[in-house]
Amino acid sequence: MDAFLVENGKLNLSALRTPELCWTGNILDSIAFLQSFDAYPDLKKAKKLLDIGTGGGFPLMPLALCLPDTQCIGIDATQKKVDAVKRIIAAVDIPNASLVCGRTESVGHSAEYRAQFDVVTARAVAPLSVLLEYAVPFLKVGGLCAFWKSTKIASELAETADAQKKLSAPYIGAFQYELPEKWGERTIVFFKKTAATYSDYPRRTGIPKQDPL
Repeated sequence: MDAFLVENGKLNLSALRTPELCWTGNILDSIAFLQSFDAYPDLKKAKKLLDIGTGGGFPLMPLALCLPDTQCIGIDATQKKVDAVKRIIAAVDIPNASLVCGRTESVGHSAEYRAQFDVVTARAVAPLSVLLEYAVPFLKVGGLCAFWKSTKIASELAETADAQKKLSAPYIGAFQYELPEKWGERTIVFFKKTAATYSDYPRRTGIPKQDPL
């Protein structure tokens, strides 16, 4: 947290600029993921995790610290943010965390990253239908997407019906948790990849957001 706040003072990585806000809104919110392991035991076996749109490094860094045997990679399209998170990782010494700068639509077609991950996470990045197209190509068959959302997900989830079919990634459930004080209830939404992704996906840069599946 201290290392993050130093970098956040130089570059606007997060609106949560005090220790209290950062601790609850960024760190506790990130590690709530660990509470879902009993409900989704496959998560315990994950060896490679990708955090898309990692921004200031959440949930990437807290998860890497809590899961030292899991290789955790963050991807973001903004070089300044990637550089800042790299400095935090170096300052804290998180050997199992690393960063890639690039657009998910492009990196998702790279043989180095496509179908290489057991889990793909995303927090405050995009609507679910867009997130699925970003995330699923990175997953191995049998891998899970984990997307942080509010508790009001019914309509957004309903809009993923076509994306679930086209990407062979059905919704398998949601894990609800509560942060302290006034932060309230949150949800992590899970999808499971059941078949290989067609080479068409992800579509060209900008298309998933402009024209969701």
